[in-house]
Amino acid sequence: MILLLQDRQEYNNDLRAMIMAFYPGVKIVEDATVSESFELTVRIWYEESHTILTVCGQGDTCDKPEDLKEVEELPFYKDVLLISTCGYRARINLNYRDKAIFRNVLKMAAYRLLGQLNDRRLPWGDMTGVRPTKIALKHFAEGMTFDAIQDYYKQVYAVSDKKAELATTVAKKERSLVHAIDIENSYCLYVGIPFCPSRCLYCSFTSYPIARYQMIAENYIDTLCKELAYLADTYRNKELVSIYIGGGTPTSISHELLDKLLTAIETEFGLQDPTRKACLKEFTVEAGRPDSITDLKLQVMKKHGVSRISINPQTMNDETLRTIGRAHTSSQTKDAFVLARACGFDNINMDLIAGLPGENLDSMRNTLNQIKKLQPESLTVHSLAIKRAANLKQELGRYEESMNQDMDAMLELVSEVAKELSMEPYYLYRQKNIGGNLENVGYAKAGFECLYNVLIMEELTDIIAAGAGASTKLVFHEDNRVERVENCKSVDDYINRFEEMLDRKRRMF
Repeated sequence: MILLLQDRQEYNNDLRAMIMAFYPGVKIVEDATVSESFELTVRIWYEESHTILTVCGQGDTCDKPEDLKEVEELPFYKDVLLISTCGYRARINLNYRDKAIFRNVLKMAAYRLLGQLNDRRLPWGDMTGVRPTKIALKHFAEGMTFDAIQDYYKQVYAVSDKKAELATTVAKKERSLVHAIDIENSYCLYVGIPFCPSRCLYCSFTSYPIARYQMIAENYIDTLCKELAYLADTYRNKELVSIYIGGGTPTSISHELLDKLLTAIETEFGLQDPTRKACLKEFTVEAGRPDSITDLKLQVMKKHGVSRISINPQTMNDETLRTIGRAHTSSQTKDAFVLARACGFDNINMDLIAGLPGENLDSMRNTLNQIKKLQPESLTVHSLAIKRAANLKQELGRYEESMNQDMDAMLELVSEVAKELSMEPYYLYRQKNIGGNLENVGYAKAGFECLYNVLIMEELTDIIAAGAGASTKLVFHEDNRVERVENCKSVDDYINRFEEMLDRKRRMF
């Protein structure tokens, strides 16, 4: 448990995010009267002319230091001094009300003190946002060069050379992918299927075991088709550029229900119209779990024009699959992949997770060696994140020691194998409580990049979403803001409160 003491709240989220970068999954409290010992105390005193920050380990006293004399000038911020002494204390000679500058300087001070205490430097430095590429995209638009943007990451956020190059490379690729899209008049459709064969240990998504919910799955799909009809009518004057069906596991429903859903999408959004069909750049279904894929389902998807699928093993090590609650084997993953190829799918993605319980660099090497033989068109690697709603969070003590081993080395190995498969990184994002303060990266062969992934991560177009737990994002470019409209997470609530959810969308639209 970590104690955070401060007399102001303006920078609370930034400080908590910085602490969690070093201590993912650890509980942070702000009440010193809690009768438990703290492994770490972070204390801040805000004053008009300066701010004092201290970091203390267990048993140490976080007293306010009287005199801090060693001076260090931050390279990017002129006339802003970070003054520190030996020990884990810092003084920032800047008025905390100057939020535009103070926020980043405070994060840098916290990063350096926590880094000294832990004898660590994080690959992303003091960056805590989920979309690092937004910075590079902004500077590319302003005419900044590739090298200058890399230097900006390193100077302002203390990002490592490799991560600065990765973020800048991905942003450059994203610009090339979206340049032909009319972002003002285009949109994407997301459809959520909240059912799975079983719930994975790390999962925090809205997901229900299909075996128990089989009886209401048809009612759910009928309700979903009604929402799709409303959305199609509302957006009839805009161009649909991407469809993404996720979950859950969309292929956990029967092939008959999958056919009903895809028929509704095809009909309501006018995909029989050659003009509308020409606007659609991709149609993705996360087939996901190999144990949910059948020949009939693949044929249904092919019939309705699905152009891209994911077959997601997460790992090709059977012992780990059992640990994380995946009801399939690595052999089934291979069989599902071969079956999809036989059905004519020539754009297949595979998802992996780095840092799973019990896995090390050799485990990842085994997974990648098997995937190389399958030759997918794209590969997405996620760093394990400890989500609040996941079973892993509740059972953290059981798995903590065996998690997050060699994660940065695992990501580097994935990058090397992606190159061998002629893939380049094309999208990138981060999550809260992500192991090693690392990232998730999508790699793809040229021409096989998923446009939806780029558009949703960079928030460039409206993403209209249907289904339980789905979140619609409306982008207002002139105001530089994004508004969200959330659907009910519960399947039962989604069905029973359907009109209420439509009203939410009507008001926002």
